[in-house]
Amino acid sequence: MTYVRAFDHTSEILEGNAMGDPHRRKLPVYLPPDYSDRRKDPYPVVFLLAGWSGRGAHYLSDGGVFSWSIPERLDRLIASKQMPPVIVVFPDCSSRLGASQYVNSSVNGNYMDYLCDELVQWVDHRFHTHGSRDFRGVIGHSSGGFGALICGMLRSDQFSAICSSAGDSWYDYLYRHTIPMTISTLRAAGGIKSFVDQFLASPNPRGLLGPGAEITMLNLSMPSCYTPNPNVPVIMGDLWFELETGKLIDDVFKRLLAWDPINLVDQHVTELRGLSWIHLEAGIDDEFGLQLGHRQIAAKLAAHGIDHVIEEYPGRHGGHHYRMPDRIARMVERMLGQ
Repeated sequence: MTYVRAFDHTSEILEGNAMGDPHRRKLPVYLPPDYSDRRKDPYPVVFLLAGWSGRGAHYLSDGGVFSWSIPERLDRLIASKQMPPVIVVFPDCSSRLGASQYVNSSVNGNYMDYLCDELVQWVDHRFHTHGSRDFRGVIGHSSGGFGALICGMLRSDQFSAICSSAGDSWYDYLYRHTIPMTISTLRAAGGIKSFVDQFLASPNPRGLLGPGAEITMLNLSMPSCYTPNPNVPVIMGDLWFELETGKLIDDVFKRLLAWDPINLVDQHVTELRGLSWIHLEAGIDDEFGLQLGHRQIAAKLAAHGIDHVIEEYPGRHGGHHYRMPDRIARMVERMLGQ
């Protein structure tokens, strides 16, 4: 029987962030069938990170009569002995403009510390866990996949296993090719402030602002994560291109590229080599080119002799949450040495 507990978690780390986002968040936690604090063996833990504009609870949605939710699928796998029991945590690391990218930011707040320190400690205190990074993993899709990658590189003290599902990467392409669409959308909306006001006030931004609305908001949400600047109105960060011409602003673009996982691999070889599981997955026709970003990450991992798994499957960027339970199963089995 599916057992998901929903907690209200109050964060000390996120309190008072300059963006004005709430520091009290919903925190769903999946507990396996027959969970017991008195069980002889503690439970491994996996943190499941949502993509841009998503919250952890998004993974709990019921797909309908002919679909299984992630908790239902986990129940079936555990009950049939196809995977070990596991605790899965669904954090909310969203921001007003869409995402935090799970990084520490002077304007968004320190979301990496929130996830890797505050929430990890809270889960270990409340549930029957190993309390060790050796039995703790992180997995996510899109921006959540990026979050998993950087947790493996920057916070390997807390996680031993990572899985990126179409994680943000290859920024030289990802954040260049949508510049014309973003400029056109902002011009039609009357500028950044007008666009953001309309986007946040509309129940259907795409219908109101056109097909480029979501990509434009995504681009406007990244500066507060990667290039924060509290003196910039509305988006509180420096854009990497000129709004009139689309010309790259070199120093800002370099700051953005510094966060590309492809560029981070060479700086964190020791941390990556110490992980027990590195899994990269993406749709072979991902419209954002993230399968190609994964291939570039894998090539660097291979050059450093770092063990990893890279897989591609038929499909584009979305519609693959059904794969999450199998990814979690493989991760947990590796952590438990099975």
